[in-house]
Amino acid sequence: MRTLSLILLGAVLWFLAAVFLRLAMPWGLFGGGYPTAILFGITALLAPVLLSAVHRLTAGGEAPRLPTAAIICLVGALLGSVAMTWSPELYAANPARLVAGAAWLLFGLGALLTSAMLQDRTR
Repeated sequence: MRTLSLILLGAVLWFLAAVFLRLAMPWGLFGGGYPTAILFGITALLAPVLLSAVHRLTAGGEAPRLPTAAIICLVGALLGSVAMTWSPELYAANPARLVAGAAWLLFGLGALLTSAMLQDRTR
């Protein structure tokens, strides 16, 4: 049951990230420079908070957090790759501008997995 909850939360988080990309692209948040660096920094800071919330919400208890992160990242990566291949307009009106947004998505997945490894190591 917990695995199913993590899969569903992974899908919801992917969808929220896709909506964020769609809304943030026109504002130039993925055009490089300071706005993009700040966005990546905020993402790195929010990853452990998000991971802890998902772990608690799915009754992870004292279990390691890496499986929690792995499942939600797996779902996000699968859905993201399918959407970027067959429906890139979901992310951006101009799919040619999607590279920076895709990099942010990959960074977010890496930040979640890194957070899980660090949190597990300190437990």
